[in-house]
Amino acid sequence: MKRISFALFPALLAVSLPLSGLDVKTFGAVGDGVADDSAAIQKAVSQLKADGGGTLDFPAGTYRIATRNGGPVFDGISNVKINFASGAVLLMDNLEPNGNGGGHGFTFRAPAENIELHNVNVVWKNKPRQRSMGDGIRFEGFPQEDKTIRNILIDGCRVEASAQTGAVLMGCSDITVKNFTIENSWADGLHFNACCNISVEGVKGIRTGDDTLAFVTYYSPEFTGKVGGVFSLPDLGKWNNSNSIASGISAIGGGANGIRIAGAWDLEISNVEVEGKSCGIIVDAGLVGPNHGWQYLASRDIKIKNASLRKCDTGFYVWQFNSSLNTPAFAEFDVECENFSITGCTNDSVHLSGVSGVELEKFVTDGCRWRFRTFRNCSVKNASIYNASFLVIGDDAKLEADPDRVTANRSEFEEITLSDGKIEIQKCRDVEFDDITIHNSPAEAFFLHMTFNSSFADIKLNNVNWQNKPRAFAIQLLQSRSLDWENVNVSAAHPLTAVFEIGGGTEKLRSGNISVKKLNAPNLSPVLMQGGPYAPENCSILTKAGR
Repeated sequence: MKRISFALFPALLAVSLPLSGLDVKTFGAVGDGVADDSAAIQKAVSQLKADGGGTLDFPAGTYRIATRNGGPVFDGISNVKINFASGAVLLMDNLEPNGNGGGHGFTFRAPAENIELHNVNVVWKNKPRQRSMGDGIRFEGFPQEDKTIRNILIDGCRVEASAQTGAVLMGCSDITVKNFTIENSWADGLHFNACCNISVEGVKGIRTGDDTLAFVTYYSPEFTGKVGGVFSLPDLGKWNNSNSIASGISAIGGGANGIRIAGAWDLEISNVEVEGKSCGIIVDAGLVGPNHGWQYLASRDIKIKNASLRKCDTGFYVWQFNSSLNTPAFAEFDVECENFSITGCTNDSVHLSGVSGVELEKFVTDGCRWRFRTFRNCSVKNASIYNASFLVIGDDAKLEADPDRVTANRSEFEEITLSDGKIEIQKCRDVEFDDITIHNSPAEAFFLHMTFNSSFADIKLNNVNWQNKPRAFAIQLLQSRSLDWENVNVSAAHPLTAVFEIGGGTEKLRSGNISVKKLNAPNLSPVLMQGGPYAPENCSILTKAGR
């Protein structure tokens, strides 16, 4: 993956900027928090445009914006540097009579290049009554080389109580954001739509109403969008927030997600901490439907590492919300995640639904289940799961005991340790479980239903049935066929009816072709096979003693 050097951006900006600087107070701005400084600041902006750019300084003071749409607008102005001194605030005091937002803080419009914002501080005097018009910092570009806003630096800036986002960048390129803080917004903290070449180094979101950090580009069969609005693209490409990195992301409280990724390509995210959001990190795709007003392509070439997700409804979520696995543009993701810690979730620690191409490695979760539903070509390696179970459903559709309708999941699960939980597998085909350890399962440790052509090797089940449930089994196999188990070790806290229960079935589907090699379960009965007209067929159990 080729990465440009974002460190060059500030240097390029500094060289291109004119030497002259403007003080907003020389244009009549008072900065006492009482006078309306809207016209004076816009007058200074007009002078910048006439000069071909320059530096705009805001000395310490409170610069009140009381005019509707009165925040400064930089329309096609390049080579701009804005400096806020310590104690300088742009105070938004222009709500509509109904309490909705009455305009944005700073607005920049394409085409333009070389824009720097240093220590800009935009605060709404009163939080708007609902999500409405009013971004703290707004860049209105266009996803085309000669129409974009290029070379942007947002350094040490802050937005509070915005009517919409803290900062939104649409159709912009070559962007660096450093140490951005957003607090108590109605919408996203920092949002990128149809941009490219982004470097984010430090975002802190406190009670953002929507996603703290969002990389989102919408989908439509043909390109749509204009300067001042969002963009939808027909395919993944450069303007899907590509060639981008983000690190040092902190999200605490509020609504929606810590990080959202939709319709993105070629993105690396690291060092993330999220607490108290609906979802810690979400990657989603799908088409407009009854419950979804936007649509996005499946994100690809996405790498996320070093994430701590706490007290969210769902920790990590990858889903396709309304298309089938047979629609590659929306179902075939390419997402790699490494070194996640997820604790205290109320719904799921990890949830994959309607997706393929997700790889998870070095996960530690505590307190909430894992759930895979309707998936293909996914993998989990080196996961420690505490106080929760692992639910794997290959297909959510009702199968009516017809194994031919179970599609191949082609997924691997290895080096997984569960404590105080179990693994439940339903309606799967072609899955591999290797080097699996389960400690202290309350009753059974494995439960399989309608699972086919799958293998299980190096399985260690310790202290099974610690709740002492009657008629308990370590492993239950119901209406499943063509399963290979090898090197299975079992110990029980309380008596088991048998290690394996192999169920029968129906005329359409009966268990069979099940092989167990090297079962080590001292003092435990190896297997109980159900009887009846559709009893299991062609099953064998070989213990380590050779029986």
